[in-house]
Amino acid sequence: MDKEVLIQKYLQGTLSDAEEQLFQEYIKNDPSFADDIPFYEGLNYAFAKADYDKTKAQLHTFYKEEKRSLWRKWAIAATVLLLIGLGSVFYFNTIQSSERLYTQYFEPYKNVVQPMVRGEVVKTTKEFAFKAYDEGSYAEAIVHLNTLINEKPEGILALYKANAQLQLGKTEAAIVTLESQIQKTDTIYAEAQWYLTLSYLKLDNKEKAKNHLNALLQTNSSFKKNEAQELLKSLE
Repeated sequence: MDKEVLIQKYLQGTLSDAEEQLFQEYIKNDPSFADDIPFYEGLNYAFAKADYDKTKAQLHTFYKEEKRSLWRKWAIAATVLLLIGLGSVFYFNTIQSSERLYTQYFEPYKNVVQPMVRGEVVKTTKEFAFKAYDEGSYAEAIVHLNTLINEKPEGILALYKANAQLQLGKTEAAIVTLESQIQKTDTIYAEAQWYLTLSYLKLDNKEKAKNHLNALLQTNSSFKKNEAQELLKSLE
């Protein structure tokens, strides 16, 4: 599949399981592919804000070209800025700032539920779930985690599921998982607030991100407390 089409589908949240696997392989093995993602994310964000459908249709021809070069990317960016005005600079800077903070603070929640020993024979659904999680096979991990959650809903399982969804670029789905399956009485409530913060930051919703940071700081948990205070200052 064309890499640019793959990025577009990732940004739209329409990747199939097979495409998600291919996407993750490109992320790991092709640095230029990973570098392209913020560029197209900013471009799509500007279009969404300006709602210039005809302009987008015209510029979409750039995506269909087989070869890609640095000067062409900047040509697209320059065209967009000329067409939708200097106001778009704000949108680009905003999304890049949010993306930078997300990248700076995000790290997947470590597997403390089912640590795997090298060479150990995997037998149970929980072992399969966390083996896949540790190996970065997040789509597979979600399948097994869903089975476990259906059998016995637990906040900690939902937290790992949301982390896997974030790793696959399914930010909205991660938010639904965290908000619907983790309660204030759960022991990992603070952890859920942290990943909700990052999820909303990924979507460039800074107000909701700050709300969840404040919710985290109001708990008695020490989880990411220093980072939360630093991030809150960055957002104010």
